[in-house]
Amino acid sequence: MLAELASQDLELERRRRESELRQHDGAYRAAQARSDRTLMVSHQSKAAEAQAMLSLVEAQLARARIEAPFDGIVIKGDLSQHLGAPVQRGEVLMVLAPNDSFRLILEVDEADVGAILPGQRGELALAAQPEQPLRFVTRRIVPVAATTDGRNFFEVEATLQQNLPQLRPGLSGVAKVEAGSQPLGWLLTHRAIAWLRLAWWKVTPW
Repeated sequence: MLAELASQDLELERRRRESELRQHDGAYRAAQARSDRTLMVSHQSKAAEAQAMLSLVEAQLARARIEAPFDGIVIKGDLSQHLGAPVQRGEVLMVLAPNDSFRLILEVDEADVGAILPGQRGELALAAQPEQPLRFVTRRIVPVAATTDGRNFFEVEATLQQNLPQLRPGLSGVAKVEAGSQPLGWLLTHRAIAWLRLAWWKVTPW
């Protein structure tokens, strides 16, 4: 259990609905003993309404206990700062991440994304533990570029092939993807050459 909402009002409502249901059930049996069909139908209808309202209150009480849908760690949300505060419908109280399953997001420069394909293998060296690289497989390339700090990149989703107990959500590092081989000179100069070609294209007339 992650949290429990104050439910005193709901408990009072449940007891009130239970009392109504018992009253209508008793009145129904009394009318049945007298063979009064009109009162029987009336109290049966009211008992059904009270039962429906009771079921609704019980469902709300069940939702007052917030339980984690999986084993994990709370990465956002400090409820100790909100004790006694009202909660709005749809409000995010906390964010959880699983302990044994992580999604890896690679930020690939737009100049290099053409060399990335789903199913390629690679290794990730985390800043927190660079001495122990983690193997991964690329899964999907997000089709829309993102922009941060003036640079454009594409997000590539990958799946780790191994997990370590020290892994935590939000860790960053450097990834290498097996995307074929090129001569060392090409690796050192291809970005500069691509930039010069683009700059030349911009200044040349049609």
